[in-house]
Amino acid sequence: MKRTYVITTAAVLITGAVVFGTIPMWKGSNSTNQEESMNQEEYANQEKSVNQEESAKQQKTGISVTEKPPAPLPTTAPVKGLFHADSYEELYKKVKQWKENPSYSEIQPRMTVIEEAADAAGATSTDMDASYDTVDYSTTNTQEALVDEADIVKTDGSCIYSMDSKGTLRIVDASSMKISAEIRGEISADYREMYVEGDCLQVIRQQEDYVTYKGEIKLPSGAEENGKTETAADESGSTAADGVRTSYSIPVTTVTVDTYDISDKEHPKKTGSYQQDGRYLSSRRNGGRLYLFTSYVPDTGEGADQLQYYIPRSGEEYISCDHIYLPTPDEDFSYNGKVFLVTGAVSPEQPDRASDIMAVASNADIFYVSADNIYSATETWNASETRTEIIRIGYESGKFTDGAVGSVKGELNNNFSMDEYDGKLRIVTTVGGWDADYINYLRDNSLYVLDDTLHVIGKIENLAENEQIKSARFMGETGYFVTYRNTDPLFAVDLSDPENPKVLSELKITGFSEYLHFYGENRLLGIGWETDPDTGNVSGMKCSMFDLSEPSEVREMDRFILKNVSFCDALYNYRAILAAPQKNLFGFGYGIYGSTDDRYDYSENFYYGLFSYDEEKGFEPQMYLNLDNNELFNGDMSYQDYRKVRGVYIGNRFYLVTEKGIASYDMQKNYEADKTLKWED
Repeated sequence: MKRTYVITTAAVLITGAVVFGTIPMWKGSNSTNQEESMNQEEYANQEKSVNQEESAKQQKTGISVTEKPPAPLPTTAPVKGLFHADSYEELYKKVKQWKENPSYSEIQPRMTVIEEAADAAGATSTDMDASYDTVDYSTTNTQEALVDEADIVKTDGSCIYSMDSKGTLRIVDASSMKISAEIRGEISADYREMYVEGDCLQVIRQQEDYVTYKGEIKLPSGAEENGKTETAADESGSTAADGVRTSYSIPVTTVTVDTYDISDKEHPKKTGSYQQDGRYLSSRRNGGRLYLFTSYVPDTGEGADQLQYYIPRSGEEYISCDHIYLPTPDEDFSYNGKVFLVTGAVSPEQPDRASDIMAVASNADIFYVSADNIYSATETWNASETRTEIIRIGYESGKFTDGAVGSVKGELNNNFSMDEYDGKLRIVTTVGGWDADYINYLRDNSLYVLDDTLHVIGKIENLAENEQIKSARFMGETGYFVTYRNTDPLFAVDLSDPENPKVLSELKITGFSEYLHFYGENRLLGIGWETDPDTGNVSGMKCSMFDLSEPSEVREMDRFILKNVSFCDALYNYRAILAAPQKNLFGFGYGIYGSTDDRYDYSENFYYGLFSYDEEKGFEPQMYLNLDNNELFNGDMSYQDYRKVRGVYIGNRFYLVTEKGIASYDMQKNYEADKTLKWED
């Protein structure tokens, strides 16, 4: 489908910055101030030559670009191990093939609500965070200790940073419960998430915009009558077409990272903005750099030279062709839905540009990022089987180094189904398919170990027939995952020999855990649902504590049931869970439909629960908050408000952060209500 464009006589000024590894669209200050870019004289000469050449190629009617982009700027080295095209013409042919050849898959993968899941305590997949003894405030739930993840609420131990749905970001002094500063967002933008580290604040927003390009419309001098074109003669008596200089606009979705210096909390200073084409997927932050993932849908446009239709931009620059990758030349590779996964790296020191940028053909919707590698995954299927296609991109200090592509049978539950240890990727999948008569849909589960080239070197297949994976977690050389049908088998797998993984134990209990979290030494917390073993009917929300001291004999130490719970968004958005083993505290919001007394009452009732665990006493509820009755909402909480609730702690104070404001509670006084800060409308 060709993109809609709007003719205009006014140019639109586009914010952004020149990025290494990209191609400038037009002459501008950003494209000539790079150390490695061409000088002004060279640029002017090339521009003049290009314009003369392009003028000769103008179509008789319609719009055409009259200023062809100059040669690519110097780039970082292309990623090793991934196939890239040698020219834009080659890329254009592939995109056109995607659009026109029905033999290429039109796969639309299942969108997974959980993007990543977490350890608020900062536990890695290999060991517990050594900082437990020193940290006295909660952090965002992350899968890896060294890899931060964005959220709508952050704290640095002195301030709370809260972003509402309108894009207003408030910096609140936690001790005084007073607003230090407000950052107002742009009305037209969709504000997503943020990062806070030290004196750096980075805000991620998405916006729909128009990008304006210079062009020319050539119109005949005469009018058409009776199917004939009459042309006007000039003074010499010859006829010619009139060229009308104009501009045209193309709609585009872009994601922007705004960077602020917050060394002065009362006067945050914006230091720069970086923009990247595509729809926001996810992001990570490691080593002081933010890694941004967007999804860009190419179009065939008018030809290979029309980059604006099928090449994503970084800032104002088109990504260089040698930084756009086709994961494999194999004919049976699906190319994952015919879209580009765009990945850019941004540092606070250079907030206006990417230190490296790349795009790879992939419709990835699940991301796992280790300290050294970015793994993206998406499922594909055909008449006989479902597979998960995986792309690995190595990164270091804001540069993309090497990569690989591979696939395994089955589909992932979420990002926790992947984990890297000692250079190996461990992955668990649910494999499904119809029987020979296409009557029964059959399932089983598999575990695979892949090397850095994403080739399978070890596996266990055909586990838990007719069940599916509900949660997974890895720690060092042991993996744990839950499958479910009517009961909840918790598998423990020995991965010390990657080529020969072995099932150590299988614990069967009622219900199932949808989220697993390592909770101190040799303890695994499971949060999910209690079900009837015969019918599978849900009877409440369940918290289980598992003893891992003997992996060959995993046992359930204790369980706690929250009866009548109808929904819990935290199970599908790990960042909404407060999980702090160092504080012996975990909490989440949940909801109940109606009341137990009125079967026809379908109202939504929202709560927040805080819990601890004692080796002798088991689970101990610390606080139940009725969110509806909280003075911040006064019975006017919506489901969207409930989804944005976060619980954090600093020292001995617990803070409930909401769309309407913040409420604090004194943990030393049995969670007595302390202070309330309500946002002004």
